[in-house]
Amino acid sequence: MVEATGLVLVPSGPTPDGGWPLVVYGHMTTGAADRCAPTRGTPGHPELRRMQQGDDLARRLLSAGVAVARPDYEGLGSAGGHPYLRGESLGRSMIDMVAATRQLIPLNGDWVASGHSEGAVAALNVADRRQKLIPGMHLRGVHAITPVTQMDALIRLLRPLPVAAQPLTGPLVALAALIIKGQAVEDPAIEELALGGGLAPRAAALWDHLETRCLEELGKSDSWGGLAPSQLLGSRGEQLMGAVVDKLVADDVRRLSLRHVPVRIDEGLVDAVAPLVFTEQLVRTYRSQGITVTHRRWVAGHSATNSDAHSVPSASQWIVARLR
Repeated sequence: MVEATGLVLVPSGPTPDGGWPLVVYGHMTTGAADRCAPTRGTPGHPELRRMQQGDDLARRLLSAGVAVARPDYEGLGSAGGHPYLRGESLGRSMIDMVAATRQLIPLNGDWVASGHSEGAVAALNVADRRQKLIPGMHLRGVHAITPVTQMDALIRLLRPLPVAAQPLTGPLVALAALIIKGQAVEDPAIEELALGGGLAPRAAALWDHLETRCLEELGKSDSWGGLAPSQLLGSRGEQLMGAVVDKLVADDVRRLSLRHVPVRIDEGLVDAVAPLVFTEQLVRTYRSQGITVTHRRWVAGHSATNSDAHSVPSASQWIVARLR
């Protein structure tokens, strides 16, 4: 058993007969350190923007009479490491949040898994046929905002770049470091390889930053963001890259076999983290499985897609319709 933390939000007014419908919302990447857990967000926190990125959606759902639960994920704000971007762990965090919420407030048994970026990976993994759901709770839909997919291809494309080009490469280099760290949580051999020549000496010296700094800080020039992609790997870099990419490919959301529940995917047309071409391929993959996919495109970047100015009004209506 792994301890985890999260936040439960309840609509104002009396409890409806039979209890509330529920949305479990998975947050976007904030980092891997405990202080990066959204429940630890305070005014002035360097990661506050990403911690609050789901607030627009939560407000609309609460006003529609839907309870919202927001897990921190395994290892964020609680003991142990965070298996960053590892699908099984993320999906389990969402499902366990359902079980915990049901102990706190009355629920009517209907719920939707929703999430943004890393949280979209979490939501999609809820629908993985291998995940065991909570008896008596009925999954009515999955909502994925800018889901991260084919990170292996993105890493290969960026790897030859010889310069640190802020603000583009900084966050992406930080994400690559978090991916390696997340795999090392589940497989200590990855950390041994990374610190034993897989990473260049300058990169290896920054390893501890992954346990103390959040994504915004990791992307700065005094941390991982100060490295060009071509400066990441050391003498055993090919070995490390091979091991990391193999795990990324095996764990990618495009390889999931989903339960037949309605899926909605919102994508940003100018998204540098979840590029348009990869999201479009993901939609086609799910439709080829016979999954009903509602697909919407927005003229927005990775974060802004999840806002009142873009997907949230339409997406919240879709979610409420699933719950009714």
